[in-house]
Amino acid sequence: MMRIATKVSAPLSAHGEGPVWDAFRRLLFWVDMTGRKIHALEPTSGTVQSVAFPDLVCAICPSGGRRLLVAFAKEIAWIDWPTAAREAVVAVEPDLPGNRCNDGKIDPAGRFWIGTMSRNGDVVGAGSLYRVDSDGRLTRVLTGLTIANGMGWSPDARTMYFIDSPTREVWAFGFDSKDSTLREKRTVVIVPDSLGWPDGMTVDPDGTLWVAHWGAGCVAHWDPATGKLLGTIETGCPNTSSCAFGGPSGRELFITTSQLGLSAAELARAPLSGALFSAGRD
Repeated sequence: MMRIATKVSAPLSAHGEGPVWDAFRRLLFWVDMTGRKIHALEPTSGTVQSVAFPDLVCAICPSGGRRLLVAFAKEIAWIDWPTAAREAVVAVEPDLPGNRCNDGKIDPAGRFWIGTMSRNGDVVGAGSLYRVDSDGRLTRVLTGLTIANGMGWSPDARTMYFIDSPTREVWAFGFDSKDSTLREKRTVVIVPDSLGWPDGMTVDPDGTLWVAHWGAGCVAHWDPATGKLLGTIETGCPNTSSCAFGGPSGRELFITTSQLGLSAAELARAPLSGALFSAGRD
């Protein structure tokens, strides 16, 4: 089944990424990574607030209070919203200046996970996946990644899903929430060339996966139990980057898109690239 997403009234991003719903503030946050901004949408009023930063903003996670946990290019930090006061938590790969952070999320146990990659994603095996514990200690969990990207957890918190985009696969690991360790990797989705590269991801309350497909202009709905494609939501923007459920009902799927790497001709054909979209959950 194919559906069409609806553009949300919000500023275009150079590289929109990482949408996340903040239930405490009832706001939808997302980042403009290369535009170096965090955006926040209040869905009922349509009000958008934006704050700029001096370096790349790669991922953002609400904490249930005034502060946000933010991954910048080379550092995890607490940010007070909306003053932007910053408190460093831990440096990320200071010995690898050619790398940067990419996607990140909080796991069911409250630990933050962040992936890395080379600055342009063109160095095979340069990236890793890290876990940040409550004491700020950074632990490398996976190595040899190229573009460490989407992640999410099953509703029962026993499985972690993860994407290294160029593999065109979604992996699943057994997950132990006591210490946030991984085991027993397996492939649950194989993405055909026609659907580009899997990028950001969110897990449906029913346990299925919604994956943004970079290069294919859509979010695809996958069943990890069978690997079957259940449907797509089209954005009309080639570089569809990530997605997350949110809104007052929790049933709205918010979708980010990007202008990154698109030529002037491609942008003319897809002028909404960089927009935020939404689609209701069936």
